[in-house]
Amino acid sequence: MKLHHTTSIIALIAGVSLAAPALAASPATSASASNQLEELVVTAQKREMNLQQAPLSITAVSGETLAKDKILNSEDLGHSTVGLTFTQNSPQALELNIRGVVNTRLTAPTADQSVSTFVDEVYVSRSGNLNTAFYDLERIELVRGPQGVLLGKNVTGGAISVISAPPQFDYSGEVAVTLGNYDLKQVSGHVTGPLMSGLAGRLSFQTINHSGYAKDLEHNVDLENLDSTQIRGQLLYKPEGTDFRAHLTVDYDKDTSNGPNRVGMGETTCTTPSQCFAPWYKARLAIAALRGGLSIRESYPTWPLFAGTATPSPQRIEHESTSYILKMEKDVLPNITLTSVSGYRHGQAYTLYDQSGIGPTNPYNVVTPLLFAEPVNFIEHVQQISEEVRLTSHYPNSRFDWILGAYYLHTKVHQFNRFWGESTVLPTLSGESHWDDYGANEDEAVFAQLGYKLTDTLKVEAGVRYTKDKKDGVQTGVAVALGDRLKPNDTAPLTPLTAVPGFSTAYGAKWSKVTPQVTLTWTPTADLMAYATVSAGFKGGGFQNDAPNAFAARQPYRPESLTNYEAGYKWEFLDHRARWNTSVFFMDYTDLQVQRTDGTCLCNVIANAGAAEIKGVETEFQFAPVHAVRLFLGGSTLDAKYTDYVDPVTKVSYNGKFLQRTPRYQVSAGAELTTSALGMEDALHVKLSYKYQGKMSWAPDNVQSEKPYGLLDGRITLAPADKPWSVSVWGRNLADQEYRTNIIDILGDAVSSFGPPRTFGVELSTKF
Repeated sequence: MKLHHTTSIIALIAGVSLAAPALAASPATSASASNQLEELVVTAQKREMNLQQAPLSITAVSGETLAKDKILNSEDLGHSTVGLTFTQNSPQALELNIRGVVNTRLTAPTADQSVSTFVDEVYVSRSGNLNTAFYDLERIELVRGPQGVLLGKNVTGGAISVISAPPQFDYSGEVAVTLGNYDLKQVSGHVTGPLMSGLAGRLSFQTINHSGYAKDLEHNVDLENLDSTQIRGQLLYKPEGTDFRAHLTVDYDKDTSNGPNRVGMGETTCTTPSQCFAPWYKARLAIAALRGGLSIRESYPTWPLFAGTATPSPQRIEHESTSYILKMEKDVLPNITLTSVSGYRHGQAYTLYDQSGIGPTNPYNVVTPLLFAEPVNFIEHVQQISEEVRLTSHYPNSRFDWILGAYYLHTKVHQFNRFWGESTVLPTLSGESHWDDYGANEDEAVFAQLGYKLTDTLKVEAGVRYTKDKKDGVQTGVAVALGDRLKPNDTAPLTPLTAVPGFSTAYGAKWSKVTPQVTLTWTPTADLMAYATVSAGFKGGGFQNDAPNAFAARQPYRPESLTNYEAGYKWEFLDHRARWNTSVFFMDYTDLQVQRTDGTCLCNVIANAGAAEIKGVETEFQFAPVHAVRLFLGGSTLDAKYTDYVDPVTKVSYNGKFLQRTPRYQVSAGAELTTSALGMEDALHVKLSYKYQGKMSWAPDNVQSEKPYGLLDGRITLAPADKPWSVSVWGRNLADQEYRTNIIDILGDAVSSFGPPRTFGVELSTKF
């Protein structure tokens, strides 16, 4: 299945006629009453549309499926859905990848996301505030490809659109309690109903607590544990006798943990003995020999003694955010609706972790040449306001439809970063350096789209967006301390700072771009739709954080842009018991923003790769052969290569190399069976799902890679149709597959982070 050429995969798909949406909707909801597949409604085009009629590549996952399959965050979604992958450089740097387009390690205050997340139509500007869990949702829409006209914030790669379950005017509620391994305790629920005439409310909550998947042996504490709380309140106002509608959503999220587990694995593609036995790997081998074993779930992180503190600071991760969203709609003219979406978001994030996972200080006194510790501490505060106003037509029986709108986003980010180092040899890896960065981002846009039915079956839509980005700020870098207890007379500042005492400088730049889109849709029957589209996306430039000097802090990296040429079809057949959707695309990627860690200096380098080309196919299939069975199968393949990229530091050309952190292919499969049990008709639901992804290179040089792997998930649910309760047994990563979510190549060592091990549990849910 390791296919690299688009023509090969097209031939394969045509031959077997199989594909699948990983998790389209929960068959248990209404399948028992019908043999047909459920209809799904999406709003990615700013109108409610049947998924099968939306002329773009989109997968919808229902809120019920998310809850039952324990898809709790972006990482779970990436491991469950074809076309999306997840990596994570740090707890403040989520890396969502759609079709090879990924924001790799871009965490500067001025950095935008290539693949963006929208919550109830409001763009979330900082990936560090995305770690909170999914709960009480109506659905998630995964939109692939550039969204340069309607989606909201202009994006190049695609988007994850999270839609909360809205208030209802009928009383109802649900509570679910889950217990599992690693001391998992999860409680979630909601209550909704009318509060007074024309006003409904909904209150939702979730708490998740579990012990660590890994262990800090140095300090005898868990790592990768979680303590998470979310609460959401909503008010929906729909007065009788008017078409006015107002929807207020207030969200609060907080999660804490003891931080990640970093593991030196040694260079697997080494050519010399020094590469094959990198310092961290040799230290781990020595400690393993002394203690009789050391697993990938164990490490010895260093707790730093920052200047001015009396005791070492422990590893810790904390995210906290509050958001307010007000959506108002009203017809201002006959068949013309005015919509306003106002958003405010405040968040703060604290991250402290040791990058190497083992340093010169350890209880076994194992020290190897070049062994060092470099804990990093990222503290971020963000305030974001946004406003979108649009006019939407909904003429009955008209060949015309149109949307006209304007968008504004303003974000303030204060990022304070502390680096602390202790080294046996290298002077630039000892001491303490601070960076204080105040950044402001402003995004203004106007957009319009016009649709016209040329015939009863043929429609053309043309849209355009004008985007103007402005980014500025002040960055200060200071060498707080030189040397360490091992080299007290060291005079070199801790990397990446290059001069003593440091610098302070202002920075700023502006960019603008026009992004058009044209789509032709052909609907010969009610069950078949084909489309062809040309679309463009744009992401503004930015500035390096933790810069080595004032000159580097003032140098912007350029905006990136992407043009997508795509054709596809959506087809339902066998009396709506089968659904097959496929898209073929070619993307021309210009000035893509790439940040990588230079292992020789432990410094991050942001640069623009001149160009890349991405070719691919995505296909999804869903089948209900009989009342009790649902089958899912899907796949995607990519040929994604740099065509113009020379590393600005090493001057090495990466032309022809595969795009970093991008699997060559993905395959997903699943089946759900509904049957009678204990004398109760259609009460037992059994589901298995499996996703397999191909080889993935970690960096543009394609030297280190993640081997292909697959994840198996499953659940068994007893839910009598005439009872208000259900009981489920579930498991994720049932085969206990070891896979990595990140590596950093440090002096020849692959310092790695691993995904969660096998988890399982039981859930009791009741509705009222």
